[in-house]
Amino acid sequence: MLRPWLVAVAGILALVPRTQAQSRWQNLQANVNNSMADAWDVWTSPLRGTSKDWLGAAGAIGVSAAISPFDDDVDRWAVNHRDDRALEFLHPLRPGGWAFSGSKITPVAVGALALSIATNNQRLQEGLFGCATSYGASSVVRTFVVYPLVARTRPDPDRNNGPAAHQGDQYDFDFPGSGTWGRRSLPGGHLANITACVTFLTSRYHMGKIVEPVLWATVAGVGVARTLDRAHWTSDQTLGLLFGYAVGKEVALRSSRRNAKRSASGVVDDRSKRASSFFIAPDVNGTRFGWQVEFR
Repeated sequence: MLRPWLVAVAGILALVPRTQAQSRWQNLQANVNNSMADAWDVWTSPLRGTSKDWLGAAGAIGVSAAISPFDDDVDRWAVNHRDDRALEFLHPLRPGGWAFSGSKITPVAVGALALSIATNNQRLQEGLFGCATSYGASSVVRTFVVYPLVARTRPDPDRNNGPAAHQGDQYDFDFPGSGTWGRRSLPGGHLANITACVTFLTSRYHMGKIVEPVLWATVAGVGVARTLDRAHWTSDQTLGLLFGYAVGKEVALRSSRRNAKRSASGVVDDRSKRASSFFIAPDVNGTRFGWQVEFR
């Protein structure tokens, strides 16, 4: 069954000039290397932290602590409103929804990566790797650093629609951490990951007046959805938001610096000196989207 496909792929590759194929894989290798370097920079950043950096980290923890007295109030609101029809639009972001886990989004990302390689679109490829790096770097810190150190019980640790929280329930901490799902409330993981990705994209690129608000609305939707599902306290969500923002900003900064070096050295992404990109923009007839090629 696979033989016809292998023959077809081999035929297509045979038609691609050698120099183009080399350039494609060279670009891919460069992005992979940059991705690993960016992730390593995030993970080792505490070793290079300045007094300003540590003050910012302390401030984020302080904001989260200041919000924690209201955690039980927000959880009671979530219990009373989690099934409201007015909030049904958040269903895709909640358990069972198509956007809740990476299983539905990953194939789209893989397809976009394949397109970026086939068209040698460096901008699209950098965006995909930057988003994935931001997402993955924040996830690794939570999984292998924070969770083993600190255990905090979730508002509904057993996921069985338990009773609403009372004042004081939010202060159930333990040291060291725990491998149990119900004890991994701090910080808000889903929100940290999506915030890291969106921060990278909106900091690194001009996303436009339509796409950028949609991206940040998605971040807000994830935060509300996880609160309604009682997976995290509001103070956890706040800390996850700030942490994800810091990670995405750092990866975007490193990517922008690399782009500035390429521009200064006169290196362009396409040998034909053209840039192609997806666009979505307002039009007299509504909203239009498509693919545009800009010759320089």
